[in-house]
Amino acid sequence: MTTRKLADWACALQYDQLDAATVVKAKSVLFDCLGATLFTAGRKPWGKVISEYAAANGGCQPEARIIGSPHKTMASQAALANGTMAEGFELGDIHAATATRPFPMIVPPALALVEARRRPGRVLIEAIVAGYEVNTRIGMAILPSQRARPMLGRGLYLPSLIGTFGAAAAAGKALGLKPQEMTWALGIAGAFTGGYFQGHDEGAWTRRLNGGMTPSRGVTAALLAERGFVGPEKPLEGEYGFYRVFAQGEYDPAALIADLGSSYKIIETWLKAYPMNTTLHAPVEALLQLMRTHHITHADIDAISATFHQYVPILAKKQVRTVVSAQFSLPFALAVASVRGQTSVQEFTDETLGDPTVIAMIDRVEVAYDASLAERVNFESCPGRVVVTTKDGRRFAEEVLYPKGHPRNPMSIHELRRKFAGLTEGLLTEAEQNRVYEIVMDLEKVSDISRLMNLCSRPSFREDNSKAM
Repeated sequence: MTTRKLADWACALQYDQLDAATVVKAKSVLFDCLGATLFTAGRKPWGKVISEYAAANGGCQPEARIIGSPHKTMASQAALANGTMAEGFELGDIHAATATRPFPMIVPPALALVEARRRPGRVLIEAIVAGYEVNTRIGMAILPSQRARPMLGRGLYLPSLIGTFGAAAAAGKALGLKPQEMTWALGIAGAFTGGYFQGHDEGAWTRRLNGGMTPSRGVTAALLAERGFVGPEKPLEGEYGFYRVFAQGEYDPAALIADLGSSYKIIETWLKAYPMNTTLHAPVEALLQLMRTHHITHADIDAISATFHQYVPILAKKQVRTVVSAQFSLPFALAVASVRGQTSVQEFTDETLGDPTVIAMIDRVEVAYDASLAERVNFESCPGRVVVTTKDGRRFAEEVLYPKGHPRNPMSIHELRRKFAGLTEGLLTEAEQNRVYEIVMDLEKVSDISRLMNLCSRPSFREDNSKAM
């Protein structure tokens, strides 16, 4: 049974088996996830609402911290809040080949249970790596005929569908489940899995909640399994399992278990340089490079034509009414990049949505899907191409195959720290930012992560931080 083999491997994984690059990547993922979560907690109204909900509905069980809040709550509610906030501003990392977004789904359940059970930092690293491995392998086993674009085109939100299994594996590893218990946890996770795109289409806050429901389900699945609750033995490969229900039975069982432990899938993911859907990164980066190279401003541009790794029509829409929908619109992203010269968290605000210059520029943008771009990178990136025509008749083109953050074009430690500092400015002091980094990068020596969670859960945020930017 392939599910049982995955469970056996996850249970057997030990920190000492991990190579240095994998350990560093797990730490970087954790650091980036904490920055994204703190930003949403301190800056966005949906962060405030989910934090208050988790604090008020925790059953008076102070097990794990709600990041960006002075409160503790039960582990499943902490995972709900922290996952929602990690997913809360399109800053979650990406595995391009599977169209999954692992850290909002995997880090929060691992954090919640490692803190609740007072497990050491090494266990947190193991849980993150195990969660990523299970998550990514389940996605990679889906055949190309179904993976990513076809499933997304049916409205299925793969990060949640697949991520529930990854979350359960991370949670189970944090608890120290035995192989039979881990198998049950994955089986229970299969019963919980779900997620679809309507919230993305309408710009609703449920788009953020996808990142919270998934880790919360993973924690619940692992805790039930720990108590002996019997789950299906074949939730993936069974007659009515995940692959038949969601992928029309088109999958490769060998991909689930081939060469387990020879390398680690967490290395294949990339940390985002921009707070928007990953398929928008390359064309926007190409546009910014083109404008810098040829000294073009938005006032010079007559038309922008872009091709990209488009999965669903909502990424090509020109009408954007909410920040959520703006983060899923290539025409908006290109327009705001041309006008503002960047696409940071400062560009995705209600004020920018109403900027007449940005709105006018959107009308000059045309976008299309180009399958050949993805084929050139073996579907392991989200490439893009941009052609700009100026008002005086000049024409310039630029292409980006591997956007900033991709493993072939990674962010440096300096860039990662600068990103964290920008996300937590005004929320943490510079000394606190540095201390978070130091603890995370020394995680294998940490006996109790409470110090880290205390730093990330301070009640000292400014009064106005709950307002939308």
